[in-house]
Amino acid sequence: MKALAMRLAGVIACVGAAWQPCAGHAAEEDTQLWVYAIAQTDVSEDWRLTADASQRWRENARGGDQYTLRATLDTEAAEGVRVGGGLGIFETEFGETELRPHQQAEFNTGRWSARTRIEQRFFDGADRMELRLRQRIRFTQPLGPRWQASADGEYFHLAQRRDRGSQAARDQWRGRVMLARDFDAGWSASAAYLVIYNPHPVRRDSVNHVPQVIVTRSF
Repeated sequence: MKALAMRLAGVIACVGAAWQPCAGHAAEEDTQLWVYAIAQTDVSEDWRLTADASQRWRENARGGDQYTLRATLDTEAAEGVRVGGGLGIFETEFGETELRPHQQAEFNTGRWSARTRIEQRFFDGADRMELRLRQRIRFTQPLGPRWQASADGEYFHLAQRRDRGSQAARDQWRGRVMLARDFDAGWSASAAYLVIYNPHPVRRDSVNHVPQVIVTRSF
């Protein structure tokens, strides 16, 4: 029981670290809903393919609803290390399209994992490609034969904005807690709560509260 309490304290600390930047600051807030369908399969002895599609219900002020489709191909480069890349297509209900190639490396040790991802973002009508760096840390705690909980924090940084002279925010923080259950035949389902903190240089900061539903099928 003491060991379990220490592990849960680690989960809480991880989420708290992601939330810390917005503590004590007034911010605009909204609520969204993101629903994901994920499929994962081994395409060869060494390579794994993951495809995900989502619908994200958002207020018009946040760009309206968004529909996404993304594929990632990765391989094990060393024990506990996977590297790969892929492409995503992001479309809003107002017709704005983003193409997003990415490259990533994942590191796993015990119940801790970390992912470093680089994204090249191409938007309709933008001056140039936007370059974004992402760093995520996650802790996973088994709760029984089929259940597990996890918490992760992720930092985003824009190394290059899409529009020259833009005053858009460069940084973003995310924290998430998730409960997952495995089913038969490779199916699993998860429910999560994501909070996104967006610091803005020229207006009030904003916070997004995002419940998530995730269904995954592994082949």
